[in-house]
Amino acid sequence: MSNDPGVRDTLSFMIARDTMHQNLWLAAIEDLESSGLETTPVPSSFPLELEKREFAYQFWNHSEGTESSEGRWAKGKSIDGKGEFQYVANPQPLGPEPQPPQPDPTLHGTPKTQAIQGNGASGGSVVDKTVIKS
Repeated sequence: MSNDPGVRDTLSFMIARDTMHQNLWLAAIEDLESSGLETTPVPSSFPLELEKREFAYQFWNHSEGTESSEGRWAKGKSIDGKGEFQYVANPQPLGPEPQPPQPDPTLHGTPKTQAIQGNGASGGSVVDKTVIKS
């Protein structure tokens, strides 16, 4: 752990906020169940046959190492009793990398360069259009 007081203070604050968020979700689930409005998983009205069930109980490891494979969330019967947790050591993207559209120039977005665009339609790079006055 760092000895830097700012780092220690920030970490202490972030852990406190995480405690609140965990308790918030636990209280919300308890309230939904006790009032009879919902059961887990929420939304219970969503047809399970439409859910991509192959992913419903997978824990995707996005950390270095495999220590997370030992957790309750990565193996054994699921908390809701409807599945078995599965540990995925090296999850892979499920689709192609998205190509976002070029933003409106009034938003000051960086234009694509020829190297990125690949079709030469950019009319040169920003560097080519920049005039440096000395």
